[in-house]
Amino acid sequence: MVESDNPSKPDADGDESQTLMLRIASGDDVALTLLINRWKNPLFRFFDRSLNNHADAEDLTQKVFIKLHAAVSRYKPKAKFSTYIFTIARRLLLDEFKRRSRRPEDLTDPLDIKSPIVHGNSRNELEGALEQCLAGIPENQRTALLLRVQRELSYSEIAEIMSASQAAVKTWIYRAREEARKSLSEFRKSNHET
Repeated sequence: MVESDNPSKPDADGDESQTLMLRIASGDDVALTLLINRWKNPLFRFFDRSLNNHADAEDLTQKVFIKLHAAVSRYKPKAKFSTYIFTIARRLLLDEFKRRSRRPEDLTDPLDIKSPIVHGNSRNELEGALEQCLAGIPENQRTALLLRVQRELSYSEIAEIMSASQAAVKTWIYRAREEARKSLSEFRKSNHET
């Protein structure tokens, strides 16, 4: 359903990111570059799927690294680094949702109008249908699903990131998958009718 980051999963070979953070704290600029290169794509995909806006996804990805760098002196490797970095990412995402709710998009600007489905080949239409589905579900369901599918995090890791119980995470993921199934069923039905 959603592309996976698994082939380049940053935590795959131990938790080198924790070591990089400790090196950054001692002033190692190369470690900072390595950490950014290691996490920028997974973070960007998380934000892009959550917001459906490349520019905002890029901005929030940069903000994660700014916050990470600011907190480097206080960093203590207690949990997996993926849990740590996606906790920061989710807080920034929630702040972005709050900002947007206070200042909604001006739909009179044609650049802000988003087409729900890009017409053309069926792959683009399917991606559009999935993006529309993700945009239509509550943030907690979308975030839990993206962390599970894109990052392949465990329920307990997602619960820690989202400050929720594992039962709540399982419920959110179940509901998000049900909505995705419903959207895909409607997409297939509408494609067979045309």
